[in-house]
Formats: sequence, structure tokens, C-alpha cells
Amino acid sequence: MTPTRTYFLAPLAGYSDLPFRRCCRRFGLVYAHTPLLDAGALLHHDSENREILARGDDEPWLAVQLMGCRPDDLRQAAAILNDYPFDALDFNMGCPVRKVMQRNAGAALLKTPELALDCVRVLRDVVKKPLTVKTRILSETDPDATVRFCLALQDCGIDGLTIHGRLPQRIYAGPVAMAVIKAVREALSIPVTANGGIFTAADADALATGSGCDRLMVARGAIGNPWLFRELIQGLAAAPTHAEICAMLLQQVAGMVELYGEERAFLAGRKIILSYLCGRGYRRRLRAQMAIVKTMAEFLAVFRQIEAEGPLAATDGVSDTPDLAGHRSDVEQPPATDGVSDTPDQHVP
Repeated sequence: MTPTRTYFLAPLAGYSDLPFRRCCRRFGLVYAHTPLLDAGALLHHDSENREILARGDDEPWLAVQLMGCRPDDLRQAAAILNDYPFDALDFNMGCPVRKVMQRNAGAALLKTPELALDCVRVLRDVVKKPLTVKTRILSETDPDATVRFCLALQDCGIDGLTIHGRLPQRIYAGPVAMAVIKAVREALSIPVTANGGIFTAADADALATGSGCDRLMVARGAIGNPWLFRELIQGLAAAPTHAEICAMLLQQVAGMVELYGEERAFLAGRKIILSYLCGRGYRRRLRAQMAIVKTMAEFLAVFRQIEAEGPLAATDGVSDTPDLAGHRSDVEQPPATDGVSDTPDQHVP
């Protein structure tokens, strides 16, 4: 692997929490983001804030990602976050999910660039740590509009920029406009991180070459596959073994129960459990049972069967094969945060 390349885990709503980050960090991940945090929810003391903001003592670098469209809300939220032990604050202007766009936040801010810049200026005035922005391209063919907007963001005093190489309306479909990202990187003096479509080391190589960026953000490709960072960072491309899948799944589920409590962990975590099992030859019958578990005892009962039986040599009746986008076709895709960004960049980076 390229030793000078830096990888970031995207902010993925419902995915990039502390238990998942710890799984990824086992394979060399240093730079990560929290799930998307709504400024209004922070001000109104939403019950989920504690889990979103949870940081492990063992985490080397972590940025909090903030979303909103009201400058005053952002000012108050940023002031609160100054007291939290994060290494940076990232402002979301790239999430294409409908419910976010309907609130004029995320990628919807690209339709009102002056408001977007006002939000960034307010954050720059308040945030005491490095301030970065995650956004999307404005045109697939003409880089000028995107470059002008990103230069304006730079003029607001931000310390770094992540750009997803698809239009908001594309969500995560279609090719990444690497030439547009490259034009932005060449025009800006601050660090630029390229985002979009990384599921393998070959994808990362293509994005780095096409964008000219040595900073890359990983989103959906890591869901159910923290071993992607082993491939990207350590250069080990071997698929995870059955034993590794079982151990990692158990680690993440146990971490979720500890963080969220049993009821919430399994209510929100079924899609995460299935992301480890789908596309890897595990029996449909056992996957179906995992999709309805409600307690740790129920989870462990099915888990022990999976652990004992292992994957089949061939799939058992559903399409478990990788699709053309490079991810498993029956894995539920994340609500986009761009994330993951980018998350996890069809529905992270």
C-alpha cells in the first residue's frame, strides 16, 4: 500500500458509532468521524446524543460531524461541542437523504450557497478546534462551479475539505467525478479528501490516481467489512475467515449492547448484524432468525448455530453475490450521511 496515503472513516448515521469504530481500528484505522449529529437535536437534549458523542479512551483521533441550516443553532451547538474531547468538527453539506434535504440541511445547502457560507462563518467564529467541511460536486462535467464554491469555503477559514464526487441527486449511483475532485484539490491550499465508491484497494487506487488526493474517505464499503482497512492500510487483501467474521460480529454486538442497552441495540442493530452475514454464504434460515432477535440471549442462540454450521460453499437461494457496484446486493444500505458518509456513499463517502 501507498505509505503516504491517509484514510478516514466517514460519518455514517446508524453505523460509525464507537463499537463499529473499534472494529475498524483493529486494522489500523486512525482517523474517524462520529455519526451525524443534528444541531437542533443537541440543543434539545435528544436522548440519542450521548451515544453519538461517545468516544473511547483508546481512540487516537475522532471528529464530530454536525448538521444544520440555522446559523444560530449551529453557533450554540458548536459552543457546546467545544467542551467535548474531539479533535475536529466537520460540517455536513453532503448528505443527500430526503429527510435531511427536506430540512434544508446536508446537501440541500448547496442550493443556497450564501446560507451555506454563513453557516460555515458562524462555525469558524465559535469552533476552537480544526473545522472541516464535507460537501459534494455541483457539476459532473464542468469543475468551475464546484471550484468556486470550494474556494469560498476555504476563504471562510476552514482547515480541510472532503468532497464526494457525485451530485446530490445521484445519491450513491453512477461514477465518481474524479476530475472535478482533482480540479478542487489543485485550486485549494488546504487539505482535500476524496470520497466515493471505495469498496476495495483497487477502488482506492483509482480514486487516488483520478483525484490526485492522498487523503481518502471510506464509507459504505466498510459496513459489515472492517477488514477493508486491513486491505487498505496493511496491504492484506485476504477475505475474512468464518472465525474472523464470528469474532467481529460478536465484538460489535456486545459493544452496541453496552452502549445502547439491549432493547435499542437490537432494534437499531439488525441491519448491522445482517451486514456481516449477507453475501458470505450463511444460510437464509439463520439470517432470517437474526433479523428478528430482540435480546442478547436470542442473538447468542442463533449466533452459536451460525458459528457451528459456518457458511455454505454456495448460496442458498437469494442473491448473495456481489453486485456491479462492488458491494453485496442483499445488504441493507445505510441511510446516507455521507457518509458513510460517504455513509455508509445508492443510499456516509
